Amino acid sequence: MLRCGALASMAIPNRSDRHNAALKRLARALNVPAETFLGDPPEGVAGELFALVRHWLAIEDSQGRRRVLSAARQEAERSGYKECA
Repeated sequence: MLRCGALASMAIPNRSDRHNAALKRLARALNVPAETFLGDPPEGVAGELFALVRHWLAIEDSQGRRRVLSAARQEAERSGYKECA
């Protein structure tokens, strides 16, 4: 497993600088190598999270991201989550 310092200098092939930076920050927060997001996603909830991150990064415009975030908040509230920001 790579240490966080090693992640800071690593570039992920075929990704924009914005995507690389976002994946590196997420990898650091989860304490996993950034390459984790490039392979086949794991099973279960972790795989769903990876798919969500990949889709989020594919959305180029801010309005699209706001719509996705709004839908996620609505679904979380339907599930009983009350602390949506």
